[in-house]
Amino acid sequence: MIETGVRRERSGWRDQEISERHRHWGFDCPAVDLDFLVVEYNRGLPVALIEYKHHGGMAPSVKHPTYRALGALADGYHRADGGVFVHDPLPFLWAYYWPDIWAVRAFPVNETARAHFGYGESLSEQAFVQRLYRMRRLALNRSLAGSLNTALPPAS
Repeated sequence: MIETGVRRERSGWRDQEISERHRHWGFDCPAVDLDFLVVEYNRGLPVALIEYKHHGGMAPSVKHPTYRALGALADGYHRADGGVFVHDPLPFLWAYYWPDIWAVRAFPVNETARAHFGYGESLSEQAFVQRLYRMRRLALNRSLAGSLNTALPPAS
């Protein structure tokens, strides 16, 4: 049987709040939203791929083709026809967030992300955004830092 049409939604919900909150993190912390996957970038160049997930969402599998493809994109990939697309590896991680406090638990998917985040590392919104700025080789200004939450996510 041939499937026609779009696959059914797997997680059962969508959350606009993280997209809106990300804008609060400042002009120098831009991202493009691709259905919860964002390309964090600076001056038109990518600095990370992050899949933001509500803390109640299902845990993904790095073996799923979607995440294998994203991992290949983050690491630089070789095309099937022998052509090569190469760039410096980008951090690729899952960031589970708590919208009531905007805290994050980070799960690096590739080696490059592990240089910035520990597996399952709990971060306040302020600490997480500070890392996003650091990946851009920018400093988080005090005014913005002071407006970000400092609470950590609940223990798992």
